[in-house]
Amino acid sequence: MIGNLSLSKNVQFYKLKKALTKKSIEDTFKEISKERIGNYLFNDVKIEHTTTTGNKIVYSLASYKIEIEPSFLEGTSIKEQKYAFLLVIECNDALAILKKHVESPEDYFTNFIAEFEYERFCHFHGDKNPEYERVTMRNMSISNAVIRSRSLEAKSLNGILSSNSSSRSIPSNFRMKVGEDSYTLTPSTSRVSHRDKKSELDGLIDWIIEVKEEIKITTNQSEFLSNFASPICLKDIIDLGHQVVAILIDLNEIEAKVLNGSATLIKSGGSQLSGMEINKLFNQLKSPILVDGNLLKMKGTTLAGKISYSKNLITIRNKILDSISVVENGLETYTIGRYLNKEKTFSAVFDSPNYSYYSKSCFEDKHLTNNIQSILNIFNDSYNFTDILSEKEKPHAANLDRFPDRSLFRKVEDQYCANYNIFICDDMNDEWADHIAIDSNSAIPSISFIHSKFTKKDTHGASAFHDVVAQALKNIGRTQAEKQLFKNKYDNEWHKNYENTNISRVTGAQNWQDLEVAIDAVNQNPNSIKKIVLATPFISKATLAAELNKLASGQKCKPHYIQLIWLINTFISSCKDFGVQAHILCKP
Repeated sequence: MIGNLSLSKNVQFYKLKKALTKKSIEDTFKEISKERIGNYLFNDVKIEHTTTTGNKIVYSLASYKIEIEPSFLEGTSIKEQKYAFLLVIECNDALAILKKHVESPEDYFTNFIAEFEYERFCHFHGDKNPEYERVTMRNMSISNAVIRSRSLEAKSLNGILSSNSSSRSIPSNFRMKVGEDSYTLTPSTSRVSHRDKKSELDGLIDWIIEVKEEIKITTNQSEFLSNFASPICLKDIIDLGHQVVAILIDLNEIEAKVLNGSATLIKSGGSQLSGMEINKLFNQLKSPILVDGNLLKMKGTTLAGKISYSKNLITIRNKILDSISVVENGLETYTIGRYLNKEKTFSAVFDSPNYSYYSKSCFEDKHLTNNIQSILNIFNDSYNFTDILSEKEKPHAANLDRFPDRSLFRKVEDQYCANYNIFICDDMNDEWADHIAIDSNSAIPSISFIHSKFTKKDTHGASAFHDVVAQALKNIGRTQAEKQLFKNKYDNEWHKNYENTNISRVTGAQNWQDLEVAIDAVNQNPNSIKKIVLATPFISKATLAAELNKLASGQKCKPHYIQLIWLINTFISSCKDFGVQAHILCKP
């Protein structure tokens, strides 16, 4: 029946380091077919074959019947019969795999194969001016508060997709057209698919050899895909001589569960952590952990533990984290250390800002250091942020009608919001921002969503900035909110005073009708400006500029500045994707 094969051109390609042995194939066929019913339909191992065009290969083919429960049922005894197959084609220095109802056969051949370079798949036929019709992108941000992936489709994305959208993303799947041929490539699984009629064995083999030769000679000539970032193995970064210099742990999910009472923290001796111990733990872990070789250091103190590396993953070992257990109703108890190493909820930066590690993946951004000046340009140091004592200086007196003079909220209202005819304090509860300021009187109306963060001491560490960036990006979609959503906010909260004070939440509008007119002025003008503003008086622009300019000139800077630059770049690129201006208010 080999002459009756009719297969789609949908193939995974690997480098072949050495020929597969007969035993390795027999063992693989035996392993994948454990659930087969009856005899093999095919069980051919290491068959030499020459196509009519003279291409010589060795193929191995297994096919067999399986019974599985229909996908639309669960927990029944009903079974449907299907045929699985695995076709493995050895063509000199490459291996091609075709499969159906077989899970990851490449895992059985790890001693014989290696992956082709990621760029060879991305730039496939890049010198033939392909038109890219669809691309699925994965965001390389080091923040959880962004859209992780998205797909775009057009007749031709060339020239439509902005370089900003692509430079901070990795293409995980894309469809391209070369002349009349349409290909879909998935670099992460080494897969090439050609939209064509099904082919018999000879035609399939000839196509496979043609594609593998094209992969081997492919160079980085696709202008469209050159704008994207590149994933890179952790091992490759280490092998280049770079080192992890800092780690930022994200325990927000566990902290929220502990604070709302749905989880408790237990010491190794069985006693529960006190409220003071819980606050100390989470506050300490919001500071970056410096990495010196394999040692961990926090604020100059060496921690009991170390980090280790595999090809792709970083593992953190720390006695304190491994000794504190999280107890949740209905779930198996786990330690914080186990949670971190399973979920990988931490980011790491290297001694070069071109690389970053986040959530089990490493990224390389070749354009990052070229954007230093544009990063600095969003910082505005013209506001007077001296003598601030608190964010909003709680507790508030009942007769208070303005936030205290030396609070950050008051500084923002008196200085930044003074340029707007209406501003709203949306702090607390389901907040969109700490303040929303509307300028409906100018020829070009604008609306700003302001997020404020105060720290007792000036800091350029990543943790404080991460908090305010995460809050802003979590609400970035609110910049496009419809008027009815504003009305809902007004009816539920904004028509009242702030908490138990005489502070009006809305200044400059007497009622909903006044606010509605202002919102209409913004929404009905296609040139209206929308802004996300971060008020960060703990950052000095001059200090930041000095460190970032070191990076631009090829020098090294302190680890937390590298984390900071990644966070700032995430903030800027996310704002651009939403058509929103990014602004950061800071000290000189």
